[in-house]
Amino acid sequence: MLDRIPIVFISYSWTSKEYQESIVSLAERLVHDGIDVKLDIWDLHEGQDVDKYMEQCVTDDSIDKVLIVSNKVYTEKANRREGGTGKETAIISPEIYGKADQKKFIPVVMERDENGVGYLPTYLKSRYYRDLSGDNFEEEYEELIRTIYEEPTHRKPEIGSRPKWLTEALPDSLYSVKSVVKKLSLVDIGKTKDVSLHDFLDIYVESIKRFYDEDCNEEKFLKSFEDLKEYRNAFLDHLKTFSAIKNFGASMADEFERLYNTLFDIETFRPGLNSCNYDEFDLFRLHIWELFICTTAYLLHYELYSDINGLLRHTYFLRISPLGEDIRPFSYERLRFHSKMIEERIKRNIKGDLGRKYTLTGHYIVTGREYMPVYSAKAIAIADLFLYQVYNGLGLDELTEYRAWFPTLYVYADQYDSMWKKLTSKHFCEKIMPIFGVETIPELIKKISLCTPDSDCHYSGTWSRCASSILNWIKIEDVAKLP
Repeated sequence: MLDRIPIVFISYSWTSKEYQESIVSLAERLVHDGIDVKLDIWDLHEGQDVDKYMEQCVTDDSIDKVLIVSNKVYTEKANRREGGTGKETAIISPEIYGKADQKKFIPVVMERDENGVGYLPTYLKSRYYRDLSGDNFEEEYEELIRTIYEEPTHRKPEIGSRPKWLTEALPDSLYSVKSVVKKLSLVDIGKTKDVSLHDFLDIYVESIKRFYDEDCNEEKFLKSFEDLKEYRNAFLDHLKTFSAIKNFGASMADEFERLYNTLFDIETFRPGLNSCNYDEFDLFRLHIWELFICTTAYLLHYELYSDINGLLRHTYFLRISPLGEDIRPFSYERLRFHSKMIEERIKRNIKGDLGRKYTLTGHYIVTGREYMPVYSAKAIAIADLFLYQVYNGLGLDELTEYRAWFPTLYVYADQYDSMWKKLTSKHFCEKIMPIFGVETIPELIKKISLCTPDSDCHYSGTWSRCASSILNWIKIEDVAKLP
């Protein structure tokens, strides 16, 4: 797994203008998916040595992958060692066969012959390749991304440690979570329904209870926060298992309600106690907040807009205190959490630039908690901002405790373009209508008109940089103007 931005060089043959545009389109999509692409039309300028540029891109150890994008013309030129393609072939072929790391070079088929066989130069015939020429483009593209990020669909697991349960009464908590995810993924999803969601949650809560610490200091808190990432990832793997069930979003809302009420309860950790400190639950409430944002990121990634509505337009009956049994109705705003441990204790005592961050929590989330390919820093930040942007259009006023969801990560999200620009398209409007639970364009426009900028939605002490709303990205009169 790469823990940095991968760098990729694309080797291809200039053919037609249309073909070159397809190469540029592929390169742009790779860049959009977090990959730094080296492409001649972007990087080569007047006066530069073309041969030297090609050789550097092929042999440079800082280049993680070389995509050998092949069509009929590329194949013919490579086989004849003709032109620029021939020169690249002369450079690439000894690199492939003369070095141990052959995984650097990835053949990519862009065209097939009359018999349906992909065009590949002779020296690549025996190598495993990705095929972007047919109807399975999306599946093949996903596998290409996985290869670049070194996150294959199927991979040999690392050799673990001796199982703790051989000598201990209880099994390892993380192993138990991952095991149930694996088992449930093998079950007929139509037969699991909500009961398996509940089963998973029971195991998940029992597994993370070990992180409770009534006297947690800053160092222990950060260590637990880091260790919880693996449990979070197991939870996110469980989303893949259950997202095909009917009313998935509503089921997840029920699950979050139960998760919150279980982890924000002293009885879960110290039964019979009649006093406690709210800070004892900081780690768990932070964890729930992160899980909720990541779940939203998952639904946005797969465009499960009806399920977004089911998750967000839900009455959450939640505890107001870790003591007692008082439960009240709230919107999802209640799941948003400000970590006093991170923002008021750790940040206050930290030295250097980290102490000057708008949000130290946000910094930790976007710099060290990606789970590729779905849960990139960008996707998580955009999901957090999305929860604020749609809030006023969901009709949750009667359930709102303070105000709309505050997007902690907005400073990291607003540096990107926005999906809301697409609201100029009637087709896009019709596609996202389920988010707001409407069925017509006029109804959608009415909902969007409520999603106005809030000049008070900013970090403390920053007056000029507020979180963007939907109407910061589009004028209401421009909604659905285009087909």
